[in-house]
Amino acid sequence: MRKIIVLIALEATLMAGELTNSMLEAKRQGIPLMIMVASETCTYCDKMTNITLKDATVKESMKDFMFIKVEQTDKDVQRFLGKHMKYPPTIFFLSKYKILNKAEGYLSPSNFIPWVEDTKKKLGMKSSVSQVTDSSSSSIHWMYDIPSAVDYAGQTSKQIMIFVNSSNSKWSRELESKTLESSKVQNALNDFVLVKVEKEDAGISSYGLNPTHIPTVYFMTSGMRTLVTAKGFFSANDFLKYINYAKSKI
Repeated sequence: MRKIIVLIALEATLMAGELTNSMLEAKRQGIPLMIMVASETCTYCDKMTNITLKDATVKESMKDFMFIKVEQTDKDVQRFLGKHMKYPPTIFFLSKYKILNKAEGYLSPSNFIPWVEDTKKKLGMKSSVSQVTDSSSSSIHWMYDIPSAVDYAGQTSKQIMIFVNSSNSKWSRELESKTLESSKVQNALNDFVLVKVEKEDAGISSYGLNPTHIPTVYFMTSGMRTLVTAKGFFSANDFLKYINYAKSKI
């Protein structure tokens, strides 16, 4: 679980602005605040707004939150949230100036709802949706859109691992919950930016990804050159062989 971060100690330190006014108003009303940090040039920010946040189940899950969308370049955003984020879209969940959760990158409705519900759980609020899988409790730091991962990999001199899964796939769940949660596998993946996308995401084909098996894991350079592809479920020991082979081809 993520560490709770205190943004500010005194209301007197706040300056006037849309973000800070919303923080003050949420505290006054005693309700949690959801802040989406976006960018005008961010395609996945638009996708988050027009698909995920308009989903009926997501709306039901969010109904007890105050919501605000702000630009990454906003001075208050840079002052209070800048050091806590890498790229847009990033959604912060706050209560009384404390960051309780942070969801980074584009998230489909099924991947976003667990973040909302986990925040409610931390605040002792009642869940408004059923059958939620707690993605936020995973020890893996996932990114959920390829362009942001490519940009981040380039900045950090890391390679990329793209996990193509499906919510209906038993073996996708097995690979994620068992193989990828293995400490040996996670240690071996320290030099990779980890991306999780769904097979149904139309955007993956633009990167030449057309998996014939689910799950499929692509190991790639930051320039999107394929190193090796692992199709199907593998135990931790077998998956490590793919990781090591990918590293040998860098």
